[in-house]
Amino acid sequence: MTDNKKEKDLIENSKTLSDAKKKEMKANMDQQKEIKPEDRPDSDLYAKTEGQDPETGIEIPTEEAVEEAKEWVDNENRM
Repeated sequence: MTDNKKEKDLIENSKTLSDAKKKEMKANMDQQKEIKPEDRPDSDLYAKTEGQDPETGIEIPTEEAVEEAKEWVDNENRM
């Protein structure tokens, strides 16, 4: 990932974020920066997974996660 200095400066100079939220956001950016691209999942669509496909590395969602995702899509499409 690229250096996040510009984003960190925007966070630091924000007048609407609390100090705790600023700290949390910067820590999250630092953590994300440490993850190698090849270790990142191809998708984070599902919060609950059973594991990863050994060949592709793509996460396999639980049945419950698939049902929750379908419910969410159905609800969004009703709006």
